[in-house]
Amino acid sequence: MNDFDAYYEEKDIDIREYWDVVWKRKWMIMAFAMVVFAVVTVKTFMTPPTYTAKGVLLIEKEPNILSFEDVFQIETAQNDFFQTQLKLMKNRGTADDVISRLKLYEHAAFMGEPNGEIEKPDYADPAFRRGLIDSFLGSLEISPVRSTRLVEVSYDAPDPNLAADLLNAYFDSFIEMSIEAKYAATAQATEFLTAQITTLRSEIENQEREMQSYGAEKNIIALSNEETTIINKLGDLNSALTEAQVERVKKEAHYNEIKVISPDYIPASFENPLVQSLRKDYVRLRQEHLKKQEQFRPDYPEMQRLKTEIESAKTMLQSETQNLIRAAYTDYQTALNKEYSLQEVFDTQKQEAFLLNSNAISYISVKIDTENKKNLLNNLLRRQSETGISARLRGLRTSNIRVVEKAEIPLSPSAPKKKRNMALALFMGLFGAVGLAFGLEFLDNSVKGHEDIEKYAEMPCLGIIPSFSSVGLKMEYSSKSGGSGGTSPGENDSSAPRKKKCLHPVELISHFHPESMMAEGYRTLRTSLLLSSADPNLKCVAVSSAVPEEGKSITLSNVAVALAQLEKKVLIVDCDLRKPSQHKFFNRKNTHGLTSYLTTGLDIHELIKNTSIDNLFLVNAGPVPPNPAELLNSEKMDELIDTLRQSFDYVLFDTPPILAASDALVVGSKVDGMLLVVWGGKTSRDALKREKEKIDLVKIKTLGAVINNIHISKHSYYYRHEYYQYYGENN
Repeated sequence: MNDFDAYYEEKDIDIREYWDVVWKRKWMIMAFAMVVFAVVTVKTFMTPPTYTAKGVLLIEKEPNILSFEDVFQIETAQNDFFQTQLKLMKNRGTADDVISRLKLYEHAAFMGEPNGEIEKPDYADPAFRRGLIDSFLGSLEISPVRSTRLVEVSYDAPDPNLAADLLNAYFDSFIEMSIEAKYAATAQATEFLTAQITTLRSEIENQEREMQSYGAEKNIIALSNEETTIINKLGDLNSALTEAQVERVKKEAHYNEIKVISPDYIPASFENPLVQSLRKDYVRLRQEHLKKQEQFRPDYPEMQRLKTEIESAKTMLQSETQNLIRAAYTDYQTALNKEYSLQEVFDTQKQEAFLLNSNAISYISVKIDTENKKNLLNNLLRRQSETGISARLRGLRTSNIRVVEKAEIPLSPSAPKKKRNMALALFMGLFGAVGLAFGLEFLDNSVKGHEDIEKYAEMPCLGIIPSFSSVGLKMEYSSKSGGSGGTSPGENDSSAPRKKKCLHPVELISHFHPESMMAEGYRTLRTSLLLSSADPNLKCVAVSSAVPEEGKSITLSNVAVALAQLEKKVLIVDCDLRKPSQHKFFNRKNTHGLTSYLTTGLDIHELIKNTSIDNLFLVNAGPVPPNPAELLNSEKMDELIDTLRQSFDYVLFDTPPILAASDALVVGSKVDGMLLVVWGGKTSRDALKREKEKIDLVKIKTLGAVINNIHISKHSYYYRHEYYQYYGENN
């Protein structure tokens, strides 16, 4: 690894790439952030101030005496009660009461500035009333304090006095509503209890009259169950029968459990110690037999002994389990017979009781029902007494809800929070702008750096040329700027001007401004190009691009200048017969060029023209032909390339874009290699991939690619600080 690779790998690639995106779109980010900041700031300062009044309520559990549910002895969860109260605090009836009590529909601060042209609305109008209630509840905020019975309530209004008055009036209305609801439930309970008591008393009186008439008719003396012999005996038999049934079920379950046991299956719950001991011996012998079976054959004496012991243990286990099964079956049959016997006696006694005491039993049944109703009547009378006490307490206006902190007039507005809004606007503007920048970068499908070249085209990046706008040169072409060994444009072209001002002399910047960043980039490309192939005879190189206007011709002319500066004899051949441009760079007429040689008998020496740069020569394209691909694929073109190879150190062929025409593929198949030019930030990755696929299909040797027009100060901060900083630190 060389020094440059080591320097490059020390950098944090991810952070650098993110910074590149931000730096590239910094003006868009700043503009977006400033627009958001300005809009939010203007909106904040134009928004009328809002004042928030705050108060605290305490909601305690309802006393049992006042709860309507407690009349029926239904106990509700304490948390459910608290949540219910919180929901009731947003009650529309309470809001309506506050609006009506304070006549808020006539309050300018609540309604806003009235419009004289519009008729004053009527609060009796349902739609208008509903809107006011919604507006009131929308400004009301209820926040329970965690792990307490406290509730913080706040109200927002444009006037501080109005905010405090509304919240205090709301507290009064809510407490009044809870009191009315509570005593309404008490009154309802009292009414219900009175009706139930009246009904029960009537039923009890009727049943007692019936009992007296029935007893006199049947000559029945009211006896309790304990005093009735037949009833007592029937109860005893019923208890004995129940115990016999339970015993029979146990015996049957035990029998069903053990009747399926075998030496290989004995339930773990089986508690017979002898069987469990025999089972352990049987399992131990089997495991020992299996273990020794891996070492000895079946006829081995030890194996025969173990087999005999296993059979003996199994026989003993089977015998013992069968004995247990038979004993369990016997117990089950005994319990079953006992149950049958008791069932017969019970049925006989029950029939006798029915025959002898049917009248007494009916009498007792009615008597028990009457006693139950009397007990219920006593409970209802007690509850009626409690609800009566609650009704008498109504005048005291007691409530489980009380105000802990009354609302005070707020001294400063709660909204808008100008500093916070402005800070958030700036932050969100920057955050959104950066997100937008990365979104646009993600959607941008153009080639941006050497990583894209290596990833999508699978070829090395030989150089990076900064954009001319980042260099910013202003120069003049004239006969004085030519080299001593060359011919100036005006010497062979009488029509060419002696002096031409060029604001963008990028075509030959390597010659006219060799100290510029662009010239350094072309010299770096020259070095990479010479080292890109292991073939020492690399002379003929075609230069092309994927699509038009990617700077291939300018790149070729400057690389040719850089090669000529090595005192090598360099020739430029303009093979772009569809849109030639090399003759313009060197101020030559496009006559008697390559097409003339390929179509006529023009001598090769008349084809090659001098330029104003030492060691650099030009073969211009000539007149535009109707069939450029056929001419370039001719045998005469092959002969020309062979001749030029022998006469020059390097021959560079300017070819049309590959995706636009097949000319570049024709020329590329005849030369030593091809250099591709990519316009940074413009050439799409798809175009680059299709270009490489076409080249691979024809099996053209690709030397690599060069990224053109990289904006140092805007698009690729990386190249300035990575490549050029490296050379600055090491020189």
